[in-house]
Amino acid sequence: MKKLLAVLSILCLLASPTAVSGNQDDDNPNTFEYKTSIFSSTADIVDKVIPSVVYIYIEQRVQTDPTDDNFGGLMPPSGVPIRGVGTGFFINGEGYIVTNAHVVKGAAELTIYYWSSPLKFNKAQIIGVDEIADIAVIKIDPLFPTDYVEWGNSEELRLGEDVIAIGHGMSMPWSVTKGIISYTDRQKPGTPMIVYNQSDAVINQGNSGGPLFNMNGEVIGVNTLLFSQTGSFAGVGFSLPSALAERSVRHIMNTAEYDVNGKVTKQGFVTYPAIGIMVKTVETKEERQLLLDKGIKSIVIIEDTPKDGAAYEAGLLPEDLIIKVGSKEIITSLDLIKQLWYNDIGNIVDVVVIRDGKTLTIPVTLKEFKFSEKE
Repeated sequence: MKKLLAVLSILCLLASPTAVSGNQDDDNPNTFEYKTSIFSSTADIVDKVIPSVVYIYIEQRVQTDPTDDNFGGLMPPSGVPIRGVGTGFFINGEGYIVTNAHVVKGAAELTIYYWSSPLKFNKAQIIGVDEIADIAVIKIDPLFPTDYVEWGNSEELRLGEDVIAIGHGMSMPWSVTKGIISYTDRQKPGTPMIVYNQSDAVINQGNSGGPLFNMNGEVIGVNTLLFSQTGSFAGVGFSLPSALAERSVRHIMNTAEYDVNGKVTKQGFVTYPAIGIMVKTVETKEERQLLLDKGIKSIVIIEDTPKDGAAYEAGLLPEDLIIKVGSKEIITSLDLIKQLWYNDIGNIVDVVVIRDGKTLTIPVTLKEFKFSEKE
């Protein structure tokens, strides 16, 4: 893979949590339920999950300058081979693999190696790509059913939880690192639907597309970004939450088309739904306190409803205060975004707003989110 010199270098990270504590549902705020791992050690987790992690060898061909000599211009440019390494993981026993979209983009050939087989598998098929979330699904035809991961719930992650990353950083195959969740829900500038979870598990170039495991051996993220000014690990890495990654994978798998021989004739794709609003937030402490005095936690106010959007058609208005979408209480715009992860275009969601002191429930039929060209 190309070495990115920008502050955000595209790479992978993976991690896993230890024992998790949470409030038990017995109406006693002082009671805690401790969810302990079924594994007795990190090594036990690694033994279980490492067979599901694959090594992706990428060969790309970058076209040479057409003004080069190339036998006096009589021969077309052959292209310059560029080779790189990425990481992926099996999601079922049939050879389907999840990785990053940037790992497979422009690849002339993808060669797959995996833990349980001494063989290499050439010419993996690209089943589909979601460039917004940076997720791709590829496939090999294994001789036997493959070991595969289980998805975990990234919405349950807590700061400080242990995580495990497995990948091929610096082209070192199947390297295992461990860290903690440093922060959750870091938003990506310019892409409102996408957030990342931050970890300090060591990742480097070659980790892209690898899984982030919790201490139950479940994938709770896909390692995607490294924050670095040098291109090497500096203590800050980002994984796409499993809730969003799993959505992308499901859409790709459901929209891909195949011929009778199982070859992809049309790659799968991903769409995102939109309510069709621009929002602003409560700006002053006084306004916030007035809302809190009324038992209202939300700070999300509709600023505009474009005429081609779902909200305009449904009758939402500027200055409506959004307090609930579906069954989810809305406090910040992030709550609004996450509700869209669990819906699709055409779904009808009830948007509850406060308008002129009255609470209104307005059904909205979701339309497609239109991303800008630079995204």
